[in-house]
Amino acid sequence: MVNASLTEWAQWRRQLHHNGERRLLVLSGSEAWGMSQACRLVGDADDSCLWLGHAPDDRESCAIGKFQAALGREYHHLVFNAHSGLHPDAFGATVGAVMAGGLVLLLCPPLNEWATYSDPDLVRYVALPEQAAGLHSRFLHRFAALLQQDPTVLLWQQDGAFPVLPELSPVLWRRRRDRRGCLNRQQRGALAMLLHAARRRQPLVMTADRGRGKSSLLGLAADRLLGAGYRVLLTAPNPGAAAQALAHCDRPLDFIAPDALLAQRPDADILLIDEAAAIPVPMLMTLARRYCCIFASTEHGYEGTGLGFQLKFQPALSALAPDWQKVHLDMPARWSPQDPLEPLVFRLLALDADPVTPPREGELHIAWVSRQQLQDDDQLLQQLFALLTLAHYQTRPSDLRHLLDAPGLSVVVAFRATIPVAAALLIQEGSLSAGLGQAIWRGQRRPRGHLLPQSLAFHGGIRAACEFSYQRVMRIVVHPHCQQQGIGSQLLHWLQQTPQLDSQQQEYDFLGASFGASPELLDFWQHNGFDTVRIGLGTDGVSGLHAAMMLWPRSAKAQQVLPQWQGQFSADLMFYRQGLLQDLPDTWWQHLKQLPPVSSAARDREIAHDFAFHHRDLLCDQPALARFIAANAPLAPLSRRQQQLLHALLAPGSTPAEIACQRGLAGQKAAIQQGRLLLRHFFMVPSET
Repeated sequence: MVNASLTEWAQWRRQLHHNGERRLLVLSGSEAWGMSQACRLVGDADDSCLWLGHAPDDRESCAIGKFQAALGREYHHLVFNAHSGLHPDAFGATVGAVMAGGLVLLLCPPLNEWATYSDPDLVRYVALPEQAAGLHSRFLHRFAALLQQDPTVLLWQQDGAFPVLPELSPVLWRRRRDRRGCLNRQQRGALAMLLHAARRRQPLVMTADRGRGKSSLLGLAADRLLGAGYRVLLTAPNPGAAAQALAHCDRPLDFIAPDALLAQRPDADILLIDEAAAIPVPMLMTLARRYCCIFASTEHGYEGTGLGFQLKFQPALSALAPDWQKVHLDMPARWSPQDPLEPLVFRLLALDADPVTPPREGELHIAWVSRQQLQDDDQLLQQLFALLTLAHYQTRPSDLRHLLDAPGLSVVVAFRATIPVAAALLIQEGSLSAGLGQAIWRGQRRPRGHLLPQSLAFHGGIRAACEFSYQRVMRIVVHPHCQQQGIGSQLLHWLQQTPQLDSQQQEYDFLGASFGASPELLDFWQHNGFDTVRIGLGTDGVSGLHAAMMLWPRSAKAQQVLPQWQGQFSADLMFYRQGLLQDLPDTWWQHLKQLPPVSSAARDREIAHDFAFHHRDLLCDQPALARFIAANAPLAPLSRRQQQLLHALLAPGSTPAEIACQRGLAGQKAAIQQGRLLLRHFFMVPSET
């Protein structure tokens, strides 16, 4: 770039700021070249520039995986170094932090080579880092193609000319708050509706895409209501999601997490719920029955999806409170309505993908859909991704990359008249080496992925779990328009009857699933032949549900061992029902099918040995350890104090943190270490095997 071009660039940037738009400039070439040009374009480094990924030594940067630490403020420039990995969540979220008139510089390899680039972000989608080597990225192939098709993208390729700068609108865009704190007439109207609904104790739902100011409106409304003497609480899926609302309230506003709200039931006149779409519908309905709620939700979000919120929650709210109000914001508050960058990001990450409503009747056609088909048919990809967002309350842009790029992932879709009605994602797990399986069992290794075998081995105490192969149903969804027709069961039955997955996949031992164990979901999976082999001891912080792991045996050896695993699970569950799971209601237990408990002295001894000499988990091993010390005498004598400590650690419902507090130990780690030392008294010598 010559100096004359730099002068023209500076003038063009001033005009961009004048009309409130933002632009994306792609620097396609070597990393060194891209960083050099980016430094020239953004000028001297200052606080108004956010650099993500590897940067020159004289520039402050943020690791891409830690992008959330950079949110909560606005930047004039974003330099996103995709040579450090194209993390879709990071890209989507940080582009939203670029203010009107700002610029996003995307540093990437040559576009025609990007799909074969060893992208560091691919490591997040494989169990072992070496598995990412040589992977062809369909996500990057699509991303690069869309960049080249968009006329608003400035594309500068190494050894090529600097792009021609497009003419910009001369219209002046201003961002000024009125005396109420609002930025436009739509915000003023929405604030009035929020205050009116709160005073009349009417539920209200406020929806918008990001950048419309819904969170700031919650803060402004809270400030007015607190000033009028109302007791107001704020909740959100996480504290970060509540930051903007808190920043726009000048009075003390209490934030409380959703699960704490359900457990503590604090008094409040008004409950403000930000990013409501990222909270499960059953939890939202419980809150709506207890409080007068103002719900705010991003329709196409980066922390969750608004589709399920619209199709599942709002009808349920109508049944509870027919007089609820709704307000929608579509006027951007942080940048000009003519800004082309936000629509571009939506296309790149499929955030604007909405499911097509299928016919309620007609013949179902179920088939495998390959990732190559999804790459070749973007309409099908968007229809499928939109459908999958209905199944989970925290769908993120990374899920699109996972769908396209994750090794071992399979997709099955049920169609009616070419329209996806239902879908399931399956991921291949297990068949781990004996050495890795033993390291997982002992708590020495925890590779990414392989949820079922790892959890069953380490948490469930099933030593052989890592030897078996699994297809885990990651997500299964039926379009709300076609639910209650048995389509989900048909999909599972088809999977159970299909001889194998496809030509790229091998046979497997178990079909499995892990999910929040509501009574309805327990019934669904058990009705389809799945058996429970593990219940999580803690609850999900957002859903408030315990996780359940269920298996359906496919191979002969799986059919042989599953009853043994179920018997072990039942034996351990008897212990937990006296303690950590005692708060689950009787109605929940009535939905859980179990085999008679069967404990194994040999298994209990294995667990006790490897807890004592390795890194197994105390809470997960409590039932086996309690049975072991009840059936065995220590080889080296224990003092009375040591016996009391060991029995306290293994009592139903006890936790190491509580025992540490009671016994004056440094903390839960110290309590666990004391437990390991005490268990060693039951064995001859420390074992190295």
